[in-house]
Amino acid sequence: MFSMQGICKSFGGIEVLSDISLTLQSGDRIGITGANGVGKSTLINIATGFLAPDHGWIQLNDLMLTNCPAWEFARAGIRRTFQSSRFLQTATLGEQLFLAGHAPEYRNRLADLLDHSNLQSSLHLFPDEISLPLLRKAEVVRGLVTQPEILILDEPSAGLTADELHQFGTFLNQQLGRKTALVVVEHRLDFMAIVTDTVVEMKLNQGLQVRAD
Repeated sequence: MFSMQGICKSFGGIEVLSDISLTLQSGDRIGITGANGVGKSTLINIATGFLAPDHGWIQLNDLMLTNCPAWEFARAGIRRTFQSSRFLQTATLGEQLFLAGHAPEYRNRLADLLDHSNLQSSLHLFPDEISLPLLRKAEVVRGLVTQPEILILDEPSAGLTADELHQFGTFLNQQLGRKTALVVVEHRLDFMAIVTDTVVEMKLNQGLQVRAD
């Protein structure tokens, strides 16, 4: 189980998050929406170790992660994507995906993900030569190859048409393991309807309790 409890965060004396709690069990599918500026990205950054909370605590199973660096969150099994691609432009897509799945225990998983993603023909290309829909899939492949306990997607619909978004959602549903919990931060409720079971709305300066029913 993953738990963030009583999370608060301020920047320059301005409170962005106040008493935010998020609880996830294996296989949960949760969507978080809300207007720009309510703290959604800040919440993701804290949930993945890119920011430390001012108050509150974060735990995955028996491991206390509060104030740990992002790499410890990733090693514990918490993976994420970003609003814009974080693939390096100096290496091919294949080189970067094979690096993510280089460990022997992940090679079969990577091969299976690539077989179902239509990425095989793009592995020799550099990220700036690949279409946005395929890059979105590649980001999910990189996130799922280590079979994480939690996958967090930050605005995955950005730049996708309705048809592309539906295809992306179908791919995501097919490739998520039963034990991997999913958190999607997104404005597009049509996408939420495809990949999540529960959607909650964040509001500025309001506490929030997020958990699947």
